[in-house]
Parts: sequence; C-alpha cells; structure tokens
Amino acid sequence: MDIPSNLIPDAWLWMAALVFILLLMMALYSAPWAKLGDNEANHVYFGAIALLAVLWTLRAGIIPGLNYHLLGVTALCLMFDWQFALLAVSLVVTLVTSYGPAGWESLPLNVLLMGALPIGLTRLLLTLAQRYLPLNFFVYIFFNAFLAGGLASLLTGLAAATVFLLSGVHGADALMDNHIPSLVLLFFPEGFLNGLVMTVLVVYRPRWVSTFHDRWYLDGK
Repeated sequence: MDIPSNLIPDAWLWMAALVFILLLMMALYSAPWAKLGDNEANHVYFGAIALLAVLWTLRAGIIPGLNYHLLGVTALCLMFDWQFALLAVSLVVTLVTSYGPAGWESLPLNVLLMGALPIGLTRLLLTLAQRYLPLNFFVYIFFNAFLAGGLASLLTGLAAATVFLLSGVHGADALMDNHIPSLVLLFFPEGFLNGLVMTVLVVYRPRWVSTFHDRWYLDGK
C-alpha cells in the first residue's frame, strides 16, 4: 500500500521496524541458501524480483496513503517459500521507496503489510491444505494460489485500514466509503494473477516451484 512515513506516528514506525528486523533475521537464518547455488535458480529469483518491482509501479490511489496495486506475493511465496519471498519483498520495497514518496522510515511497515502478512497467510493456507485437503493439482491452484492470493490482498488492505484507523490518520467513514470497496474489487484480479502464474509454472516449469511436488500432487492421480 506504500504508506508514507509522514502519516504514521513514530511509535508505530519503531514497532514495525523491530518486528521487521526479527522476521528478517529469522528468514536469513533459516533460508535454504543452497538453492540459490544453481545459476538457473538465481536467474529465476532475481527475475521474479524485477517483475514484482514493475508490477508494483502500476498503482492508483483514492485517499492519501493508500495506493492500490496487485501484490503477486502469494505466487512468490509458493515459488520460493517464505524466507526468500520475504527477502524479495524487502528488496522490492527498498527499490520502490528509493524513488517514491513513502520515506525510508516507513519501509519496515510497508514490508510487513505487503510482504509478511500475505506471505504468512499463504504459508498457513498451504500447510492447512496439505494436512486436511486432497493433494491434487486443482486444490493447489485454486486453493493455494487463487483463493490464497485474493485473501492475501484482502488481509493486506484490511491491515492497512486498521493501522490508519487506530493511528487516527483516517476515520472509519472514509475507509468504509473509499477503501473497503476497492479491496473487494481487487480480490478477483489478485487471485486470478496468482492462479494464472502458478498454473503456467506448475505445468511448464515445476522445478521452479519449491512448494509443488509431483509425487504429492500428480503421481497416481
């Protein structure tokens, strides 16, 4: 949502920075770095970061501090798992912040809202699906890519609205009239984007998807 730092109280920014640093340290410590030792994996990873940066420049705003764009973070998490997805979002937010009006102070908050929250939800839904739903291609695409993508976008928007509401930046009426309807409109495009990307990758480049395993989803189906 590219929240500008001048709209958010300093205490909120400091708390966001602390949480961001803890999550970043966890990601750096637990990331399977050996996966990036392959040249193809490197190219795919940094190519995905570049595409995500371009996607996030295609945005529009209705009220101050809330700029809307497709996230694509669910596909990123499914491709590289949560550690590399969080690092990728951190790089993208850094790039966007370097030439945007948000300000460096709000970088941790924006990473948490547009990265950590949708990544966490995507990973949670993937775990639940693998445990309680049939392991097949259609569940993976429609539940873990399409539905998770739409819900991740909705969660990000609602979290941003909560930050603005509790910090006194915008009132409930302004958010209900201008912000919430936009979240509903973004649900399907976000789900469709992630579902389409993952369908193409699973069919043509399954080795690029670290959370998709042929023996789980395809063998014997």
